[in-house]
Amino acid sequence: MGEKFSATSNYLVSFNTIALVPIWIENNLYTRVIENHTEFLVKMKPSAIIKKSLVFYGTSYKHATFFSRESIGRLHKLPLMISHDFGVPLIMMPTLSAESEGNIWISFSAVDRYSINSHSQCLVHFTNSQVLPVNVSHSTMCRQFVLSYFLTNHFQKTRDMMNHPFSQSKLTYTPTRKNPKR
Repeated sequence: MGEKFSATSNYLVSFNTIALVPIWIENNLYTRVIENHTEFLVKMKPSAIIKKSLVFYGTSYKHATFFSRESIGRLHKLPLMISHDFGVPLIMMPTLSAESEGNIWISFSAVDRYSINSHSQCLVHFTNSQVLPVNVSHSTMCRQFVLSYFLTNHFQKTRDMMNHPFSQSKLTYTPTRKNPKR
């Protein structure tokens, strides 16, 4: 890595999070956190940060996985909605299996585009102009991006339905038959 980073023992994913990159230091798995304007190390595995963040925002890994499966299907390497704020979902997408020690978690909203370098390595270009080489193919990253889009779309459609409940739909009046007087 060559650079010196500050280290902390606690972290929660936020809308400033760009990526959670696993890094081995002295036989311990840490996370290199990349945010919009800073980078630092966290003495936790990326998967532990995701799980802790889900609990903090009021859900669990199990429930987030269930929501993703219900939204986009029973697929491998599902993106997860960590939280949402004013109808904007915070979605993190994995590069590998969620429990894999080499898995990088990437914020869907922070991705600008993907490219391939001269070594056939996939590069993720972020909206803040940073570039991150990832450990999967270009087509895998495109798949993860599309799945994250579908998850976002499903969330937004669900929110729209909640904003227009049945009680606000136009009712048609059907006269009831009156019983004759006796």
